[in-house]
Amino acid sequence: MHRSITGTYRKHYALVHDGADELMPLTGAQRRFHHARSSDPHDRAQILPVFLEFPPGLLSVPRLEQAVRSVLRQHPALRGAPDVVGGVPVLRIDPLPEGPVVREIPAPDSDRALWDALDNWPVRPAPFRVLLARDEHRDLLAIGFDHLVCDGESTGLVLDELMSGYHGPAGEPGSSAASGLELYREAVEQQLETEHEASGPEALEHWRSRVRDAGPGLWGTDPHGPGPCASAWQRVALPGTGRDRPFPTLLAACHTALSRIPGTAPVAYTWGGRDREGVVGCFINTVLANPGDEGVQESWYEDLEFADTPFDEVVRAARAAKASWTGHLDLVLTLIDRTRRPAPVLDGVSGRFTYPAGNRTHEPVIVTAVQDREELALRIDHDSTIVPAAAADVVGDALRETFAGSTAQAS
Repeated sequence: MHRSITGTYRKHYALVHDGADELMPLTGAQRRFHHARSSDPHDRAQILPVFLEFPPGLLSVPRLEQAVRSVLRQHPALRGAPDVVGGVPVLRIDPLPEGPVVREIPAPDSDRALWDALDNWPVRPAPFRVLLARDEHRDLLAIGFDHLVCDGESTGLVLDELMSGYHGPAGEPGSSAASGLELYREAVEQQLETEHEASGPEALEHWRSRVRDAGPGLWGTDPHGPGPCASAWQRVALPGTGRDRPFPTLLAACHTALSRIPGTAPVAYTWGGRDREGVVGCFINTVLANPGDEGVQESWYEDLEFADTPFDEVVRAARAAKASWTGHLDLVLTLIDRTRRPAPVLDGVSGRFTYPAGNRTHEPVIVTAVQDREELALRIDHDSTIVPAAAADVVGDALRETFAGSTAQAS
């Protein structure tokens, strides 16, 4: 009889939970991030940043405080920090903070100051970080999400609620924190049940076939702290059909790039969200693409049928297949659809999404694609301490060639 990793984890969690409201089980995606963090000698959280630029002096810190507290009441995962109880990893939900939750940074070099603050912020007690850097030219709002409790898809939901709270009336509904905790527990339990059901023999056989010939991975296979990030940008025009669905083309380009570098691991990509009824903290984070003889643009549809299989089960399938891949990631792909997430408006003034230089990357190579109607902005970040610049160039060349070919075919 097959025993899923998720099912075993749930049994262990039940032994240590003991009715404690503040202890929550970890989903499969959260377990992956917890494992990665425990392997990091610096024990740093992996932060998803969102930067918004407004005219100087526009933002009100008291109203930001009000909005952040409203979001924290509604989404307990954003008050959660990983912990280990009786040898079992859990998410411990902290109470609403008593002190200020918005940190103001007056600094002439606001970009560098914000990245330093995000990089050096302790794991506890703030998985949701809001910073405001001001100078005479702009107000730069930085919102940092601990990736263990929030995925990229969920950041749009939180931003909407943050802006709504900024414009809303003051006041703290007494029951919202308790109801949010109940909804979150229910959503996590449903997510774990889904992952357990998606970990049966058919799913494992599918992933065994996918990873059987995958390379072991080249970069960062030994534990290391995040290194300095080198970034490259390029913009490409999307052909008519690509405007609706650019993702398969992106995925194929990334796979082409890695196939030119022998020994690399499969492409990993973030896929959608599994937020249930607007509850932040339940998501599928990582799906693999390693198509073998099939084309990526065709095979990834089949992979999506098994997207609920948690990452640790996919690694288990690789071990069962005696594959050389051990779960390491060389490249992670993320697509952000800006057409569905316009910049927020505060007091009638539209903000502007920006991305200051100076970040640290937590994966060897990260390809971020931002779609804005008919154009795709591609950013390739790589850890310059472990990934040669020439390898990052291979990724950039593959992306450029792929979209140049797509444009030529459409014209």
